[in-house]
Amino acid sequence: MSTPAVPGAAATVALWMATHHGWHVLPLNPGTKTPLGGCRPCGKNGDGHTAADCACLARGDGALCHGVWAATNDPAVITTWGKRWHSGVWALNIDRSGLFAVDMDNHGGTPPAQPLGVLDWPEDTPPPADGIDVFATLAGLHHHGLDTDRTLTTQTPGDGMHLLYKAVPGRWKSSTARVRDDGTLGAGIGWQVDIKAYGGYVVIPGSVTTAGRYERISPTVDVVAPPPWLTEVLIGTGHDRTAEPARPAGPPPVIHPLPGSGREGRYAAGALRSACVELAAMEPDTGRNRKLFRSASRLAGMAEAGWIDRNQVETALVAAAQACGLPAGEIRYAVNSGFRHPRLPHLRSAA
Repeated sequence: MSTPAVPGAAATVALWMATHHGWHVLPLNPGTKTPLGGCRPCGKNGDGHTAADCACLARGDGALCHGVWAATNDPAVITTWGKRWHSGVWALNIDRSGLFAVDMDNHGGTPPAQPLGVLDWPEDTPPPADGIDVFATLAGLHHHGLDTDRTLTTQTPGDGMHLLYKAVPGRWKSSTARVRDDGTLGAGIGWQVDIKAYGGYVVIPGSVTTAGRYERISPTVDVVAPPPWLTEVLIGTGHDRTAEPARPAGPPPVIHPLPGSGREGRYAAGALRSACVELAAMEPDTGRNRKLFRSASRLAGMAEAGWIDRNQVETALVAAAQACGLPAGEIRYAVNSGFRHPRLPHLRSAA
């Protein structure tokens, strides 16, 4: 199948993506990463209608209203855009194309005390320099590497990276890592690691902005499904748009020390009670996932030391997490991760 000529390298790549993969693309403002403006009724001073109700987009003739929602895979429209706008910067509507992207930045700066969204940063690993370090470390914790040789990967002008994966349209939320005052992340999977999914877009290879050129660095132009560990992480860090808050199955379980466990058993039971009370009272966006992971990790160490029964820990923590409204997938990821990374118990520590 021949591809019609379109002025500019990025426009040619965009047309190839549409004709070969059926992906939805659009031109951006020359030299920038911002979408071109649409008509006045659809702009900031418009009548407030959404892209789904937009008469301009419904015509299907190439109106560039509502930003990323104007993206199309129609070769005729893309060819017209290329000849009209002469932009060297094009973007891919991620979710509409059945994809999501891991966007690893390299903005510099000092990383937070805990650069990962839920898990603790490994003690024997130096602090990360950028989002690539963070994501590579997260992959390593799950015994995996970066997929730059398996799936379409773009290097950004600032030495960041975009990894593209297949997705069910509408499944994943977009996120931007946000650091809280206490040095933990309030959203996202890691410092300087963004997830581009529903409502998001990435600049495609061949584009040139004022910052430089976007280059494909993978040997392949195809996209693969995410590895199971990454799907687990996305679910566990609140990126699943289909997830519903879990409902408590009943009253909180009664927590008892293990028979014959002595002082250590009483301490562990008290630590579990305190962790559950605190977790059950937590509101959204206050670090519930991280609290659950750290409590599971601390109490997993106590269970391994024989201070408390593992099943009792899991049952109580799950009930507390359900009480504060965490979805089941997020609960499962935090608890399982905590037991995979147990911390040695100390009598003076708290869960």
